[in-house]
Amino acid sequence: MLDLFTLLVFLLVLVGFYAIRSMSRRRQREEAIAKRMALLRQQLEQAGHSAAVLETENSIALPTERTLLPGWPWLGQRLERVRAGLTTLGWHKNLRMRIVASASAAFIAALTLARMTGTSLVLALLIAPILWLLLCTWAYQTAMAKHLAALARALPEAIDAITRVCRAGVPLHGAFSAAADHLQGPLSAELRQIDHWLKLGMPLKQAMQQSATRVPMAEYRFFAVILIISQESGGRLGDTLERLASTLRARAELGMKVQAKTSEARASAKIVAMLVPGVLLYMYLNAPDDFRFMFNDSAGIKVMVYAAISVGLGLLITHLMVRRIR
Repeated sequence: MLDLFTLLVFLLVLVGFYAIRSMSRRRQREEAIAKRMALLRQQLEQAGHSAAVLETENSIALPTERTLLPGWPWLGQRLERVRAGLTTLGWHKNLRMRIVASASAAFIAALTLARMTGTSLVLALLIAPILWLLLCTWAYQTAMAKHLAALARALPEAIDAITRVCRAGVPLHGAFSAAADHLQGPLSAELRQIDHWLKLGMPLKQAMQQSATRVPMAEYRFFAVILIISQESGGRLGDTLERLASTLRARAELGMKVQAKTSEARASAKIVAMLVPGVLLYMYLNAPDDFRFMFNDSAGIKVMVYAAISVGLGLLITHLMVRRIR
């Protein structure tokens, strides 16, 4: 028992060390970004340009994020991002049905776990909201990842199409519709929406600003800023867009290389994660008494806590290793 307690303390200290280290690095990055922005603002003021110009409606700067909870800006910004993401995915049309379906699935899963483990119904009702939140988070992140991946794959092709249309002598305002005709997927719908607002008389600057808020992707924001700056200052837009497309393809190729190098570690992490529910299901089918012992007896609960901490720590270390390679 003493050895188990010592091991748990060591694991908790190790996890706390990595958490503090990650928070420290994030704070250092935020401070470096803040210093860089302050230096840029100071340079603009020295050049005779007021920093307030960057915050006006006619600025080339992208609009800032709105917040739903002014008193809680951290939570409000994330809720606003989730709401914008639901609109981007098209889930706002049937959001109520999705909530009801996910809540029903979480409730049924909680009742199933309560029956398998022999716990009380009250505990199952307390577990159901947690399962519902985990299910919603997993579904949203999976759908958003697929959506962003589709956008990233189609963006270089869209830039190439706009470049060819502009070099053919067609104005930029008419290039979005021509590029959308050669594309499929979510980016085609976004380009058609930009073309729709431009035909209604909206300035290109404002249309691209709103489009950049609808597409939560850094590469697309680079594309939007390039179009806005090109409209304001002129220049050879075709060459700039061509370099941007080649840069995006190089980044995509680098990402594929990273995925290939980390495939073994990611596969190992998935196998370790799937072993836990697999072993528990095997125990429930072959030895139900031993399975309930792990959830109802104090010694079994200690074993479950130890197993959860050890597996969680292994997954955390694997995630940190993969993230360091990135």
